[in-house]
Amino acid sequence: MQSKSQRAVTSGICQDIVFKCLGENLLQNAFQGYNACIFAYGQTGSGKSYTMMGSKDKPGLIPRLCSKLFERALQEANEEQTFTVEVSYMEIYNEKVRDLLDPKGSRHTLKVREHKVLGPYVDGLSKLAVTSYKDIESLMSEGNKSRTVAATNMNEESSRSHAVFNIILTHTLYDLQSGTSGEKVSKLSLVDLAGSERAAKSGAAGDRLKEGSNINK
Repeated sequence: MQSKSQRAVTSGICQDIVFKCLGENLLQNAFQGYNACIFAYGQTGSGKSYTMMGSKDKPGLIPRLCSKLFERALQEANEEQTFTVEVSYMEIYNEKVRDLLDPKGSRHTLKVREHKVLGPYVDGLSKLAVTSYKDIESLMSEGNKSRTVAATNMNEESSRSHAVFNIILTHTLYDLQSGTSGEKVSKLSLVDLAGSERAAKSGAAGDRLKEGSNINK
């Protein structure tokens, strides 16, 4: 049986492997203008939120991606190209979509609509400009406080909603001779799904049973 310190080392190594296997290629594709999505799926307590977010000492996939994104953007920015980053954060709870970064703090439901060119989008979802990883860290912290959680037999603080964190990277290219410019826009969707488990194991009843049904749907 591993000691606490051994488990911490193992956990840190696992976070490194996850980022190398998934995060590095995703980031490379984002700078080339491609959209991408990563989601964590599994039953409550299996480590989805830890894999995506990690801890202060051992950051997960999302913090590492964001940190590396700004690091690379800063290195590659020059007079011929610039980068801007915007983020949005929403939860899907009982088939309803809510903005976790709403500056007004409202909890109203947003509509999902279809754009002829861009495809599905959430109407009214706020997009906030960020200039550093610290900005993102602060926004995620505020958004996580608004997420819907509840106790089940599987987990005392189980996330009962799906959380979707979007990063929109705009890469602007300038032709100095002609004075023209063009843009490449990519979106990274990083998703922490709610815990999926059988009602008998979770002890779900009433509202929890309805939540579980919608989560599994």
